[in-house]
Amino acid sequence: MKAVALVLALAVITVSNARVVPQADATADRWVETVDRFWQYVSELNQKADGVVQTIKTSQLNRELDTLITDTMAELNTYKEDIQTKLTPFATDSTGQLTADLQLLGNRLQKDMLDAKERSTVYLGELKAMMDQNSGDVRGRINAYTNKLRKRLSKDTDDIRNTVATYLSELQSRTSQNMDTVRQQVQPYIQQAGDSASKKIIDLSTVLKTQAEGLGQQLETQAEGLKTQLEATAEELRTSLEGKIDELTELFAPLATQIREKFDTIVETVKEAATA
Repeated sequence: MKAVALVLALAVITVSNARVVPQADATADRWVETVDRFWQYVSELNQKADGVVQTIKTSQLNRELDTLITDTMAELNTYKEDIQTKLTPFATDSTGQLTADLQLLGNRLQKDMLDAKERSTVYLGELKAMMDQNSGDVRGRINAYTNKLRKRLSKDTDDIRNTVATYLSELQSRTSQNMDTVRQQVQPYIQQAGDSASKKIIDLSTVLKTQAEGLGQQLETQAEGLKTQLEATAEELRTSLEGKIDELTELFAPLATQIREKFDTIVETVKEAATA
């Protein structure tokens, strides 16, 4: 039993180490979509005609940008929590480092988005204040900043993605190496346990065979004794019955003689009567 338990325990260890490291879900990239919406909103400001820009209120712009920033941070937090939950069974010292790195990268992304919000507000104010002939200069600066913002946001998102991908790749490699190491360490014990179990099975088979042979001989001896006993009992019964028959014969012999004599007398009387 101990050998079987050891084999099962070692098998569980091997299976546990063979688990596949989870990959980041594609649906977790929703935070990237909100970053794209944020940049698209800022970029569209540069495409609006001067007359439309004049009707945009700074408070409205701030609310919409704040909403996009809040949505992005919420989605990013959900993404980080999902990664941390999936990596809980594989927790290592570097897991905490991944969490810290994602926090720093998330803060940087938020800072860049807040900076874009402030600049967009400033540029919108300048466009409203400028005459038509000077608005081209402001739009030129908006164009340059929008292109720069696109690169910054792309770098922020790529850094977050690459950090997670690098960590998962390292964890996958480490898990594979650990699994091979455990397999090498466990294999001798599995072999030893298997040999021990096989030996115990052979020993048990030998014991059962010996016991079966002994039981067979014992049954044969008992059967022979029972046969002899039955034969002796039958002989005693036959002898006893023969003795009883002789006794009955001796007992009924005088009665039979008397009956025969009376019968002869009756026959003679009948004959004499017939003659007369």
